[in-house]
Amino acid sequence: MRIVCIDGEAQYKDIVERDVKTPLEKAGHVFDWFEESFADADAAIARASGYDALYVVGDQGPVPAGLIAQNRLKLVSFVGTGARRFVDMAEAASVGATVTNVPDFASQSVAEHAIALMFAVARRVVEGDRIVRSGEWTKNQGLKLAGRRLGVVGAGAIGEKVIAMGQGLGMDVVYWNRSERSVGAPRVELDELFETSDVVSLHLLHNEETDGMIGRDLLGRLGRNAILINTARAEIVDNDALAELLAEGAIFGAGLDVFVTEPPVEGTLPVATANTALTPHIGFHTDEADDVFRIAGENILAFASGSPVNVID
Repeated sequence: MRIVCIDGEAQYKDIVERDVKTPLEKAGHVFDWFEESFADADAAIARASGYDALYVVGDQGPVPAGLIAQNRLKLVSFVGTGARRFVDMAEAASVGATVTNVPDFASQSVAEHAIALMFAVARRVVEGDRIVRSGEWTKNQGLKLAGRRLGVVGAGAIGEKVIAMGQGLGMDVVYWNRSERSVGAPRVELDELFETSDVVSLHLLHNEETDGMIGRDLLGRLGRNAILINTARAEIVDNDALAELLAEGAIFGAGLDVFVTEPPVEGTLPVATANTALTPHIGFHTDEADDVFRIAGENILAFASGSPVNVID
């Protein structure tokens, strides 16, 4: 097979060379890496000409419309879990292209990052750093997490780990999931979770059902000392409503690792005066989580051998 990665970034090149390109070439395949962008759709479509498969890192945005169909690709191997956000599944299906992802990577890393954001907001770490660097010495009051209620929305691989960590911190943990899960915490309805939780941590996939699911009504149920953490996908939240709550001081703060546009465009972030901790979608980005690149490469090898794995239906 001939495989191309168009949206490669320099920071990932060594990892991909070692864990993806080398194994594929040893197996007799061709793997070409280009540090380009999907922004120029025509150029990207032309670049993919003559290849059988596309290796998608995802940092450069969605795969341009027409790239999969016009090149009659057989396989799209997505690096991560959120393939539907970057790959037009209907277009792939129209030419019989298989789409694979890495369904359970970095769950520990993302869970830890959610807890890190929780502490950063509760103890006003960002604000404290800014105060010290400015030469001031104002001591703003934070929140102790032990004894407070943590509401986890989505009890999959990541959410389950956040539940366990929250309990380890001495928090009273509840969760909401569409189905009952055996995770060692009680399941409650969403409205109750938002009304009674001091911290709400979101761990939902983004799809048609969850798009905008955390809307103005649910956000409005949060108390004045509540914290919202989002390491999932920005599209599941009404971000305008969240920004309003933060600007008004109606909730204590928010920790956000995901944004509708990445990097965010000017004017889309919460006001600078709000108690927020913002990170550039790095919840998954640890040494251990770099295995995601290797697994996405192994998905290509499995497909080429006639036994595809991690296929998205």
